[in-house]
Amino acid sequence: MLIQTLAATALVAVSSAAPSQTEDHPLQSLLNDAEQLREIYTSPQAQQMLDQVEHLPVCESRTIYASFRPNKAVNEDEYNNLSEEQQQKLRQLDITPIDYYSTFYGSPLVYARTLDLLHQHAPDFTINNANIIDLGYGQLGQLRLWAQMGAHVTGVEIDPILTAIYDNCEAVGDLKEPTSGSVTLIEGSWPNEESARTQVGAGYDLFISRNLLKHGYVKPEKLNPNFPPPVGWEMSDAEMLGHLYDILNPGAIVIIESLGPKPDPQKPWSDISNPWPESAWTKAGFQVLSHDQDESAYARTMGAALGWDERMNLETDLFAVYSMYRKPVSAKNNND
Repeated sequence: MLIQTLAATALVAVSSAAPSQTEDHPLQSLLNDAEQLREIYTSPQAQQMLDQVEHLPVCESRTIYASFRPNKAVNEDEYNNLSEEQQQKLRQLDITPIDYYSTFYGSPLVYARTLDLLHQHAPDFTINNANIIDLGYGQLGQLRLWAQMGAHVTGVEIDPILTAIYDNCEAVGDLKEPTSGSVTLIEGSWPNEESARTQVGAGYDLFISRNLLKHGYVKPEKLNPNFPPPVGWEMSDAEMLGHLYDILNPGAIVIIESLGPKPDPQKPWSDISNPWPESAWTKAGFQVLSHDQDESAYARTMGAALGWDERMNLETDLFAVYSMYRKPVSAKNNND
């Protein structure tokens, strides 16, 4: 998910409090989240994802310096080589061990919902040995946890701040035994840029995108000059979904999930519906498993477990939808 703004509290997770001084484990807040969500997620693979939290490596803290709109970032060595005038345009961000996994968006364990959805619509799908791509990943947590479950996970983001956070991070790359999973990160605008399409390649068994592929984001009435063009900008529905179709293996699953506030016509960005109509997915060759399914009730239950009800009225201020598609097992890519 593209970082569009950064609150004054920067890297304080929105869905779980940062560990207090009395908490010994650097990732304690994430461990707490896992326990709170035990009864929310019911599938075996979702429970396995929660189990993996205690095995996350504790990464060494680091400092980066960033500017926003447009987003840029440098590491400490690069910062020290800048002029004083250039330094004054950047803001210091101290990255703690928990920040590597949560960044700006709170607990990555909300992604366990995708595993429950897989269990519901594609119960035979196994994360182990799967090739997974997360478009607009936003945070490392879910990628690393899936890799610890044996998946080969590719995260794609347009934001250079995340590149600076994860440069030479020990939680990225091939995992050591006993798992053979891996994490690969790509900075680029997929599928808008040919270079990003080349890096992403093809051969994925599962495509996930959470809180990025919203109608209000993907199909705005006009571009915001402070942000890069959205996914598939100036592409037809057929061209955009064709790119997605072609990176997937036959039988692959697509999951799009979005949370947001109550839709407001005066706030077009609040439209969390699927950017592409069901007919466009069908014409692109996908089997529709679910399209714009309302899951606000689940989102509110999950939000209450994570303490979101302390900051919002969940019944009136939190809504959610998901869509799922399958590339037919017998399908071939359009360029075959």
